[in-house]
Amino acid sequence: MAAHVETGTMLAPSNYQSQVIKHLGLVAGMVDELGLVERIDQLLPKDEERRTLSHGQVVKAMIINGLGFNQRALYLSSHFFQDKPVARLIGDGIEAAHINDDVQGRTLDTIYGYGLERFYAQLSVQAAVRLGLTCRTGHLDSTSFHVDGEYNSQLPADETGGLITITKGYSRDHRPDLNQVVLQLICENQAGIPLLMKPLSGNSADKTGFRETIKMHIGQLQQDVGLRYLVADSALYCHESLQEMKDILWISRVPETLTLAKDMIQQAAPMLMVNPDEQAMMSLCTRYGDIRQRWLIVYSPEAYQRSRQTLNKQFRQQSQTELKAFESLCKQAFACETDARHALDKLQKKLKITELLDITLVEEFRHSKPGRPGKEVQPDRYIIRITGTLATRLLPYQQKLARKSCFIVATN
Repeated sequence: MAAHVETGTMLAPSNYQSQVIKHLGLVAGMVDELGLVERIDQLLPKDEERRTLSHGQVVKAMIINGLGFNQRALYLSSHFFQDKPVARLIGDGIEAAHINDDVQGRTLDTIYGYGLERFYAQLSVQAAVRLGLTCRTGHLDSTSFHVDGEYNSQLPADETGGLITITKGYSRDHRPDLNQVVLQLICENQAGIPLLMKPLSGNSADKTGFRETIKMHIGQLQQDVGLRYLVADSALYCHESLQEMKDILWISRVPETLTLAKDMIQQAAPMLMVNPDEQAMMSLCTRYGDIRQRWLIVYSPEAYQRSRQTLNKQFRQQSQTELKAFESLCKQAFACETDARHALDKLQKKLKITELLDITLVEEFRHSKPGRPGKEVQPDRYIIRITGTLATRLLPYQQKLARKSCFIVATN
């Protein structure tokens, strides 16, 4: 409230209206700076002149709503904007009532018809150009989001109409009991802006998903933003994917389960782990998947400490399990030596970190009649028992510790 005085006469109080903008002005300003509204309107022109909001303005409103620290459904968008300076944030002549669920639904349908991946890629390219990002390096990875409800998880793949399947899969947020959706990203290395955003079914595998993304999108990113290097985790490193990356430079971690990687680490570990407290590395050339490449074998002291604690616990539990199995075997009575040796062989195949030493088959005589036998009474039968010791093998522990303490980075 304020009083306006003119020529000595007190006028009626003027009515003021307060509106909340907070951080949303920065959000709207960045959308304008990147030219997203104009670019969207070029890609998706309005199909009806009588519509107040363009598709670009609707997307801008959804961005502001999504970053407004409020979790509201689409039909509540107009309520969200009631106390906001809508004309300043969205555009002249725009009111909160114009931003309703019907308008937003039509825009989302139009984007889906245009192609979501194609639509996003064109916007990200413009953003990178406007911000002056070089985009020489792209980081490829995926994440998962769990959801409540069944959705289309029970439908066969051929009945989803080409849509992704929201179903159970490998949960990165540790909720394997819930259905999920996977989001795959390629982010540039300067500002971390996703150059590519691709939704996938909840049970999709990274190896397959990475390969499909490379086949469909890498060439376009090389042309649009000058992408030169692709960096990813070990899911990228497989024979089929390497064949798709002959035209781009890549950097990837080699899976530790690869036989060649195990052999290389076992050979290099003694030289790299001379001082367990210092990082060390070794570079070598090799060939895998018909691709000549360089491997960098890295020893990490931090990984060594973590692995030693984990392996000590695992080996202690495993050795106790194997010791109990051996003690149980020693308590058994066998009718003949053949049965005893058969049981020994069966146990030997189950032992992972221990080995049998000083094994002896001992004959013990028995009498069928109860009570203490006389001195001259001969036993009428005998049994076989197993005696010996169980020792922990150090070689499996050392090999696994070396494999867990070292990793390999490969590049062409």
